[in-house]
Amino acid sequence: MSVAAAGFRARAARRWGQGWCWALSALVVFACVACSADPAAAIKEAEAAQGPPYHVALFVSPPREDLCHDPGDIAAVRRLAAEEQARINQRGGVAGRPIAIKIFDDQRNDAKAIANMRAVLADRNMIGMIGLGNSTRAKAVFDALGEDIRRSNLPFLSDISVSGIFTGHSNVFTTRPSQDEERAPVMAAFTRSMGFKRPAFIGTADTVFSEALRESLVSLIGDGNLNGDHRIRLTDGKPNAAELSAVVADLSQRQPDIIYLAVGSRAGADVIAALKTAGVTPALFVSGRIDALPPAVAMSYPSPLYQLAWDNLPELYNGRLRKLAVLSPTNPWIFEGRKNARAPGWAKGECEERPDIRGIRDPFEPNNMRAIANGARYADMISLLAGVLRNADRSASVETLRAGAVARITTAYAVGRGAFRGTFENWSFDPSTRTATRTPFIIILPRGLGRLQLAPIQFRRARDGTFRRIETLYMDIDLVKAHHVDDNEKTFFAEFYLSFHDNQSIDIGEIEFANAYIDPRTHGRQITAEPLHGGATERIYPASMKVYKVVGRFLFEPRLETFPFDTQSFSIEVQPRRSDAAFIVQPPPVSLRDARVLTENWAPIAHYVGYDEDFVPVVDSFTHEASVAPFYKASFVWQMRRETTDYFLRVVVPLGFILGIAYLSIFIPMSRFDSIVAIQVTALLSAVALYISLPKLDSDTATLSDRIFVFDYMMVSLMIAITVLRVNSVIAAQRWLVTVLEFLHVAIVPALVVVAAYYVYGMSIVGQ
Repeated sequence: MSVAAAGFRARAARRWGQGWCWALSALVVFACVACSADPAAAIKEAEAAQGPPYHVALFVSPPREDLCHDPGDIAAVRRLAAEEQARINQRGGVAGRPIAIKIFDDQRNDAKAIANMRAVLADRNMIGMIGLGNSTRAKAVFDALGEDIRRSNLPFLSDISVSGIFTGHSNVFTTRPSQDEERAPVMAAFTRSMGFKRPAFIGTADTVFSEALRESLVSLIGDGNLNGDHRIRLTDGKPNAAELSAVVADLSQRQPDIIYLAVGSRAGADVIAALKTAGVTPALFVSGRIDALPPAVAMSYPSPLYQLAWDNLPELYNGRLRKLAVLSPTNPWIFEGRKNARAPGWAKGECEERPDIRGIRDPFEPNNMRAIANGARYADMISLLAGVLRNADRSASVETLRAGAVARITTAYAVGRGAFRGTFENWSFDPSTRTATRTPFIIILPRGLGRLQLAPIQFRRARDGTFRRIETLYMDIDLVKAHHVDDNEKTFFAEFYLSFHDNQSIDIGEIEFANAYIDPRTHGRQITAEPLHGGATERIYPASMKVYKVVGRFLFEPRLETFPFDTQSFSIEVQPRRSDAAFIVQPPPVSLRDARVLTENWAPIAHYVGYDEDFVPVVDSFTHEASVAPFYKASFVWQMRRETTDYFLRVVVPLGFILGIAYLSIFIPMSRFDSIVAIQVTALLSAVALYISLPKLDSDTATLSDRIFVFDYMMVSLMIAITVLRVNSVIAAQRWLVTVLEFLHVAIVPALVVVAAYYVYGMSIVGQ
């Protein structure tokens, strides 16, 4: 053979050996990626929107400069809106094109807000506007550009609380309830139901919100029935001292039994203190938040304080929002608490430092939850806007898209006929006023209790537009034991004590356990309730309480992606059994609940009570009229972490030995090739047999346990492949290839195992 031929064969063998190495390396990389990749990612990417984006404007306002810490609203809006934008674009965008969020900050300035609106109206790719909450600022914008807003027909999902500002603008909606349709009617209905006869009003001069509330109340209770009607001018948020003294003096003569106080939280503290000093202490119905008042003022007032609320209820969490937050790492859900260095309180020593270590902050603090709720509202409106336009014609003009969105929102999501199920709550709009139909809750700070809670009576809007009274059921569920958790059946058994404040109109028969398991053989719920105390006077149980021992089987929704290092939520869901006996649940404070629970293979880590407003869609088959019937549902939730000792002993330790034995086989001389391969193949079969012997989980997704086994198969198979390649005559002739294969086996394989172990450890931390 010639020298040239020999050189050619040597080069060919080298290229062939290099090809094997590249192929083997590609196999390792592919297997690692396949274990963690989302199999639907390619499909989602194929559906992603393409082309120049449509624009959606978000109007935001910065927090007050006197606040010691940033309330986090804008941070929540930016992040949740960006995430919603990414989801929408990944699902196909609007009419096949992506959307781009454009944020406009008005800097709490009317002129800047007007300039922002003018810029939005001039954008020919704009298909929607969201935000603009301050009523006074909104009035300035509509006074300057109201006709331009109407002519643009640009769907405007605003946050304006005074619906009269945009009357006549068919393209303007608001996520706030109407003064005339929701806020004032509930306040008036509550006044009548509680038996107040002499209401008075204290508002601020030259404030749109305050005057609109006063006019709405007067139209409902009558001007002649208002026992005192006063306005106070504010300077830097503080009431004029002379005017406040005159108001207090007049009310001390009139002696009202309830006062509607609409002056804001900063001025409200001064007004309440002046009333208390003068001995004028009727019940107060404040327009803002009671917890925004100084605690010393609110807690020392001798009569009850009331307020309206739509979210952040006392001791209750938005069930959807809480569920979404616990499925993600904690830190990204913390928005509130950043230091506002511009606040004068820092120089005066009035502000206090807050912990800056994100890991110890509770994302479910009321202020942070309020920021999340505000950001969630923007995200829901973006989703609503994209939802009504997603299937629009790709060739449609911007004007056509705008008109289609306005028409669709007005009809498809009209109150009583349909609702948009947002990520965090349901949304529907009154077709005439275009205001969100969100009936507020009534919150009370009872005298001497020191804690906010739902008032004894609440109201729900009926189909005819009137408000129907519903009861607040002061209830607690003390879970004693949770056992026989079945991940495949998605059920668990629970034993608990149910107690509630004696209510003449609600008994245990009016309470339905919504997630109780229904036996397919008997079609009945597997649950029993034994009365322990019926509310009568005796020496053992409180006379005002009804107590039951309940045992039953309940459903839960396991999320098994991180099994066996997972945390699951086990809930007892209660709702009214009949619409004519409706109620909403108010639990006791967390500090007073019994946190002790007996469990099998589970460790309790958290307990909370969530609420959700669900609805039943109904279509009349005769008239084809669509409607929705709303109802409240409360969930007593226990989050528990699965104990992993058994899994470590039955799975992790055996797999470690299997991998170790397969790895050690490399040190057997290659002259014993048959023995080496026999050991490695036996290791692979042992891992397969171990997997088959484990109880099977009925999961639509690969669990962490599945990934551990797949990784083990991959590592053992890789070692078998390396062993086979090392005895190949062509590769054995290339010493450098043999060295590379030995390095892969001796160093790379254990390195990959260490990386996988670290990944599993990280997933176990997330699961906690």
